Amino acid sequence: MWSETRRPEFLHQVFGHGEIKTSLNRYLTTKPYTDVFLLHGPPGIGKTTMALASIRSNGMEPLEINASQSMRSHDDVSNLINSCRHTRSISSLIRGDQKSMCLVLDEIDGSDPHAQRKLATWMTSDERKIPVLMTCNEVPRILKDNPRVQVHRCYPPKPSDLQDLFPTHDVTALTKRFKHDVRRIMQFLQYGESDQLPSATLPTDCSPEVSHILRQRMWIEKDPMVRSIESEIPCDRSQNSKSQHDKLKV
Repeated sequence: MWSETRRPEFLHQVFGHGEIKTSLNRYLTTKPYTDVFLLHGPPGIGKTTMALASIRSNGMEPLEINASQSMRSHDDVSNLINSCRHTRSISSLIRGDQKSMCLVLDEIDGSDPHAQRKLATWMTSDERKIPVLMTCNEVPRILKDNPRVQVHRCYPPKPSDLQDLFPTHDVTALTKRFKHDVRRIMQFLQYGESDQLPSATLPTDCSPEVSHILRQRMWIEKDPMVRSIESEIPCDRSQNSKSQHDKLKV
């Protein structure tokens, strides 16, 4: 996918987001890291890309973790804290370089609330020695009013910022169509129009469990309840009697 193979590796390759890039550089070059840095905004506008690119641009090594998948309990947070006790990663120690580690917690708003509480306690304590960058669509309540969490709103890039990225396309029309989601724009330009599944009407006279199962199906040609009822309807009596009469003749 172009959204992965063409992802910028360094901060100067990222289009737009001038103020955010400056703030990221300032945070990563200011020691000690008493605060944590939180980027929030709509999906597909480059929050995670900027976080990873800023880390590489400052000669550091990112430790990227999808918090919505990996931070589901206190044990998950404890394992993360144990792995971040040193300022250098295992890869850096094996290579023998001096690259310091920076933690990236992606989609922090999708993690478990209890895990968020324990993460906030660790991140705002003196026990943490490494910088932490977080991304989310909506800021979790426990992080919103924390004085040691730098919350930065990330706005979608302007069409003028993306013109050099898509020089042969109408960027204004693309951003309007895909609501400034750069990832969706790149997927559209790479794969074109996707096939549309036919619309399906779910039955209203079934239990919530059955309704949930039906919503998970990708393709529903016809209401399964109607189809099952039609299959159970007996044939017309006249047709039955006629068929029986024909059998007797035979």
